[in-house]
Amino acid sequence: MSMTPSSSPHGLDLRIMIETPLRQFVPWLLMVLLVTFAGYPGVICVTPMAWLIALRVGNIVAWRSKSELSSRRLTEAALAGAFFGFLQGLLFAVIVPSMGPINANEWTKTIVLILIMTAVGIFAGAGLSFFTAYLNEQRRNRAAS
Repeated sequence: MSMTPSSSPHGLDLRIMIETPLRQFVPWLLMVLLVTFAGYPGVICVTPMAWLIALRVGNIVAWRSKSELSSRRLTEAALAGAFFGFLQGLLFAVIVPSMGPINANEWTKTIVLILIMTAVGIFAGAGLSFFTAYLNEQRRNRAAS
């Protein structure tokens, strides 16, 4: 049996770290695009609530990772959550300009807002994902003992 770098028990499970956030992001992306094209681009302002999807990312990564070490699964969950937060920040950056005209003197504030939302999304995603992965690891350790 050949081991690929993405499924090596000695490294991070890259497949799960990329695939899980993408699979959890697609429904959010579709909903935002649908509502935006329906004429309500302000739906993107709900992004902080959508950060809670990172809780599910942490659950999935913790249970499906091929990594043997608990600490590695927690790292994978945090990185997957951070990637999820980055994707949401990217979507926020794409949708905000469609909310209406932005005056020349407000572009700086808009860019700062986008950067803040992206940075906070990355940290919120990582933290929430890590938190649920940690709870899963505690449950797994209790079941094993």
